[in-house]
Amino acid sequence: MKIFNIQPIKITEYIFNEQLLAKTLTDQSYGSSFSITGKKVESLNTMIISYNINYTVGEGGNDRRVFIPSDDPTQYTIHVEFEECTELLVSYNSSCQFDFESEGFDADMISLTEFLRDYDTHTKTFLMNYGYKPVLDMEEDSRIRSPLHENALVAIENLRLNNLYEF
Repeated sequence: MKIFNIQPIKITEYIFNEQLLAKTLTDQSYGSSFSITGKKVESLNTMIISYNINYTVGEGGNDRRVFIPSDDPTQYTIHVEFEECTELLVSYNSSCQFDFESEGFDADMISLTEFLRDYDTHTKTFLMNYGYKPVLDMEEDSRIRSPLHENALVAIENLRLNNLYEF
């Protein structure tokens, strides 16, 4: 993939609520993800990439299970309700965009994965210098569960769905 007209990665939000650190000993929830979309701008194909991290803490308790009987006395349904952690310890959002030309599936996967690797490095550098350090370990775990090449494949599939990818 020929990538050009690259806009710098912009950090649009970083929140760290230090007063909530003690609540990391109770329930916590962590998630991070890329969001990748494509669009046609005049005659150019443009890809927009954003990345977000949400780390919430607090009492997530109050689980509730309701057993719902059926007409058959040997079967029932279990309805589970729970409250997620709702207090935001860390929030990070960033985005960038670039124009691109496809060069074939294999070449596109390589260049897009490399771009995402650079984006990931940018995020980690920010977190290392200014962020809440335990997030770095959580990011490593996220990368194991969702490798960058899988994100590149999802991006290409997204482009296909939007008729912006011919291979």
